[in-house]
Amino acid sequence: MAVLSLEVDGFEKLHDYAHQYNLRIVIWNRRDYPGSTKYSDAEIDDLNNGRKVFLDRLAVQVADFLKQYIEKESIPKISADRKFGGFAIMGWSMGTATAMPLFSDPSLLSPELYSLLEQYVKDLVLDDPPYVSFGIVLPEKEKTYDPWTDKGCKTPEEIQQNFGFWVSSYFTHPDVSGTIHGLNHERRAEVNTITSWTPEQLQRFYNEPAAARSDVRMHIPPMQATLHDLTHRVLYDEKIIKSLFPEVPVTYIGATNTNWHCIWGWIQSIRIYNEYLAKGVKAHWDKPQELMEFIVAGTTGR
Repeated sequence: MAVLSLEVDGFEKLHDYAHQYNLRIVIWNRRDYPGSTKYSDAEIDDLNNGRKVFLDRLAVQVADFLKQYIEKESIPKISADRKFGGFAIMGWSMGTATAMPLFSDPSLLSPELYSLLEQYVKDLVLDDPPYVSFGIVLPEKEKTYDPWTDKGCKTPEEIQQNFGFWVSSYFTHPDVSGTIHGLNHERRAEVNTITSWTPEQLQRFYNEPAAARSDVRMHIPPMQATLHDLTHRVLYDEKIIKSLFPEVPVTYIGATNTNWHCIWGWIQSIRIYNEYLAKGVKAHWDKPQELMEFIVAGTTGR
């Protein structure tokens, strides 16, 4: 499940490292991206207006995919010690907003389907999510860099190219202790992944039309409020957590040299998590082996 504009074909290197851990990687492009069904106009209207039903449909679609995969591929059930078998569902970057809805509302699944999936859904992995995937509100009047509104870009093509450089850059952040001022707000870094791609790879991995039609709309206020509510239900609502996949742990993978959107998501997630405790959870292309080791450590306890 992909980042804004970038397709999951970029995960293909993980296949080379999955087998040594007895894992199978199933790569699924999100709706509107090549290989997946486009959203209907009615669905886009739900997205634009921040309706919960937009996310609910994603939960049902993920559940249906898992059911069919279980039936067709003879997937082993989760082992008694919960270290083997089943599925680890991972959303990358903005794809976390597609991975999380399955865990958000018990009423979305029939008792029969839930009973089946509970035997197979083992882990939820959030890989380098940006703050917008959680509906986290930025501090007011803060000056931050937005690649989509960069005044130095005069055409849609320049905006698209600029975003590719920014989102694939390896940034060094002066201070990640908790303030947004300590993060790197430059347009791009000297080291970035996109310059290592061939023209053919760029065409396969980068899809601006899908981002323009649906993903960018996830960033605006109506859906941001809905994503904020989704995050609360999935990660912090004790009643839902106890009633829906209660044994499924959440693994959060934060990248230290990612863009400020994702670093801010990590900083704020730690802050929010600690607040709840006080009251009473690109690497796939440039360093696929290291990412696979993180996933294995989080999902098997190794």
